[in-house]
Amino acid sequence: MVIYQKMFKKLSIKNRIALIYSFSFTVILGLIFGVLFFVVKNGVNQVMYETLNEEINSHVNFVLHEPIFKSYVPEREWEEVEHTDLALNPVFIAIYDNDFNLVEHSPNLVDPKFQWKKNQAENTPYYTEVNSIKMLMSQAQLIHHGEKVGYVIVALSTKHNQLALEYLETSLMFIFPIAVLLIFIVARYSASNSIRPVFKIIDTAQKITETNLNERIPLPKNKDELFQLSKTINDLLDRLELQIIKAKQFSADASHELRTPLSIIKGTLEVLIRRERKQEEYQDKIQYTLQQVDRLYQLVEQFLLLSRTENNSIKIFKSTFDLKEEITNCLVRFDFLIKEKSIKIVLEGLQPMLANNSKEYLGIIIDNILSNAIKYTPIHGSIIISCYLKNNKYHIVFQDNGKGIQPEFLKELHERHFRVLDEKSHDISGYGLGLNIAYKLAQLCNALISIQSTKEKGTEVTLTIDSFTD
Repeated sequence: MVIYQKMFKKLSIKNRIALIYSFSFTVILGLIFGVLFFVVKNGVNQVMYETLNEEINSHVNFVLHEPIFKSYVPEREWEEVEHTDLALNPVFIAIYDNDFNLVEHSPNLVDPKFQWKKNQAENTPYYTEVNSIKMLMSQAQLIHHGEKVGYVIVALSTKHNQLALEYLETSLMFIFPIAVLLIFIVARYSASNSIRPVFKIIDTAQKITETNLNERIPLPKNKDELFQLSKTINDLLDRLELQIIKAKQFSADASHELRTPLSIIKGTLEVLIRRERKQEEYQDKIQYTLQQVDRLYQLVEQFLLLSRTENNSIKIFKSTFDLKEEITNCLVRFDFLIKEKSIKIVLEGLQPMLANNSKEYLGIIIDNILSNAIKYTPIHGSIIISCYLKNNKYHIVFQDNGKGIQPEFLKELHERHFRVLDEKSHDISGYGLGLNIAYKLAQLCNALISIQSTKEKGTEVTLTIDSFTD
């Protein structure tokens, strides 16, 4: 048994399916053939029993109901076909008197040597052999008005019926292996067609590499389990492709953005070691290097935050805080840059605003929006920060009087590394990550960022946040 199991496991899946189907259908077919043969055999025997009982009862009833006993058989009885023919369903009859002397017999009974069996019940069919021929026989006493007048023995030859059953058995035995073979062929063909999408899955999986991620499994026409499997794998490949693209993009972005400050730091240090310099020059170069290190640190922090937002690994911890205080703290953090460009900050409608949200991430959003406004506001320009409450939502508006943005670029502002580069913004430093991070964090915080801009007049960024209500 273990050997067969090992052999079965070594077969291909379509052969295993075909064998299972074939075995199941073979068992069912065997049962059907067996039941068919049993039903036919019993039907044939039942017909013989009924014929035998009908024949013997007709003779018994004839003698029993005859007014005056004159004959053992009705007139013209022996002229019936079943009593004269030997080829087709012959019925043999022998009638004896009380002394068991033969007095009547059917014409087809050439050698009337039927024996009365004393131990055999009357009107009960039994099998016996006469001259090497198997017979189904029955016997009964002939009674006339309560007086026994003789005996009747009726016999049917089972030869033709037996031959018919043998032909049927031979036919079934011949058809059975052919049917099993055909079942196996059909089952194997059906199994091959059924698992064809599996081979397509295998072929597609073998074609997929890191440089060829666009291969997909052709979906079957029938929306069955294999369709669901193929679609699920295609969806999985879509997600994997997206993650790999994100990983490549992140790697490319990081290498691209980190290269510039690292090159500056490397170049500055190489300049320092070329020759002896004054103390002031060392301090100046070291200070410049530290600024680049700070730039690197901020850049790495932004990349890490961006990676966490894209991988959905950020957890939002809500707390109740005052948005006015957060805006004030943000202005304090950017006070140096604001004073450096002599930017005028105008606050309109700023009042205590309670929000139940992530204080940390809303602070980052406000920082990135204000940072962009400061970058693109000219020297001696102005930034207006206004706040108002509408429909249980706080609307915080940051409006600068910078160069503005062309309408065709507005939809791309939240894309990573997108920057409007022209002759007026070429010297403005940045990584193109701030608004991308702000948009992603806003989605997590259930906030909304909308931007309106007019070329040469300025840009207006509105941050909409749910208000806190008890």
